[in-house]
Amino acid sequence: MNGRPLAPRRLWWLAVGFTIWCVALVILYALHAIGCAFGWPSGPLRVSLAIVLLLHLVAIGWLWRYRAAAMRDPGPERISTFMHTVVIWTLIAALVATVITFGPALLLTTCI
Repeated sequence: MNGRPLAPRRLWWLAVGFTIWCVALVILYALHAIGCAFGWPSGPLRVSLAIVLLLHLVAIGWLWRYRAAAMRDPGPERISTFMHTVVIWTLIAALVATVITFGPALLLTTCI
């Protein structure tokens, strides 16, 4: 295949879902640590953690919807169709990982 190679700037889409997951990890743990250190009541702390988690889920879900609506990435047909599929499944994996990783933590005791 001697077509144009896929532009490197298209590869960042592979990392965007798990980048949002990493940001959620940092913000949730920082918010939890700050809330526990300053003795916030568990109700408002739990609600604020849930809101932060929901915002990150919405961000990943919106990106998934946005990328799924795009027909395919510009570029050579085979590569761009493959990249489109891989990016969609990476966003789905990031969404599932976010729910599995951070969802159950909302059910635990907030501060010990």
